[in-house]
Amino acid sequence: MKKYWLCIAVFLLCFSGIHSAEAATTEFGSKTSFTLEGNAKEFHIENPGAVAADDYFLGYKFTIMNNSSCGLSMKLQRMALNGNFYTLSSKNYSGSWLNLSAQDKKSIDPYHKYRILVESSSNVCGPVYIKGFYGVEYYHFD
Repeated sequence: MKKYWLCIAVFLLCFSGIHSAEAATTEFGSKTSFTLEGNAKEFHIENPGAVAADDYFLGYKFTIMNNSSCGLSMKLQRMALNGNFYTLSSKNYSGSWLNLSAQDKKSIDPYHKYRILVESSSNVCGPVYIKGFYGVEYYHFD
């Protein structure tokens, strides 16, 4: 009988110090809908560090429609001290991408300026309709 109570006590002590860890996420904050008729469109993110968080991710979730004739290049870029932008991540999309399926996300440092650059790969593209979300995701850990 003592072994029975001892086993129960050991079992309960093993699980008494375990707590659940939770993280709260703020999704991409900016919504957009535009027609890409030229060569490029850019979105600037000036100060992601204005919101206190534990981790920061720059990214987008776009729906691309009416893209039958050309490819699109979407780049996540960071501005250096000299004013030039350097690519953190680049993805190419051809054809239509429905239901926010064109997406990319990259971990960033909150004390820089960033942009998301959408470029068409040729000059003979028809109008491409793009809508979705972009910006910075903020993670808060408990």
